[in-house]
Amino acid sequence: MATLASNQLGIYAIDGGSTSPLEVVTASGSAPTAAEAVAAGVADDAKFLAVDASSDFIGLYTLDTTSDPDAVAETAIAATHLLAAATTTTLDASNTINEVAARDGEGSSTNFIASGAFAYTFTIDGLIDLTASGSGDTGSPITLIDLAKDSKYVFVRFTTKIGDDGLGNDAGVVSYVGQALIESCSLTGGVDDIATYSATFRGYGKLHKFIAA
Repeated sequence: MATLASNQLGIYAIDGGSTSPLEVVTASGSAPTAAEAVAAGVADDAKFLAVDASSDFIGLYTLDTTSDPDAVAETAIAATHLLAAATTTTLDASNTINEVAARDGEGSSTNFIASGAFAYTFTIDGLIDLTASGSGDTGSPITLIDLAKDSKYVFVRFTTKIGDDGLGNDAGVVSYVGQALIESCSLTGGVDDIATYSATFRGYGKLHKFIAA
């Protein structure tokens, strides 16, 4: 029997956003070490994404070597600035397919294909919250416009349920996380109409998978 799963897409700004993407650190264990972060080029007091050897997402961390040379603290995603919780969310993923036709020596040819570059985009649509009028307010479309015009990166997480364990309990959720730039953002409103916004985010780097129980 098929399971209908809900999904959610959260767009987050890391300390107001950054004009350069966060470093991605590959951890040898269940959590990254300060040495691994430093070796990957993470600056002190900077946040970074941690992944395992399979490129699955581990978490968002902050390097702090000022007080402790080995200090690496996990930063809860909920503690970052949620920019947009949308009514409609979409994750699009695509592979560039390279095709070559080769002669088979008998007057015909055979097509060969290979996977090229992987790309992903996130799109959202939602209602404008007029109470969130400040540039730092949660869910404010003004924040999205500001980040778009300043070419700042955001942290994107698309989450959906896996299902249940047969006893009515959630078996967990699977999330796809990555970094992105705002490719387009629009605000729409009319007389006697509900104001809405929409935005498209172009993924940067790899799309990482995260499974939480």
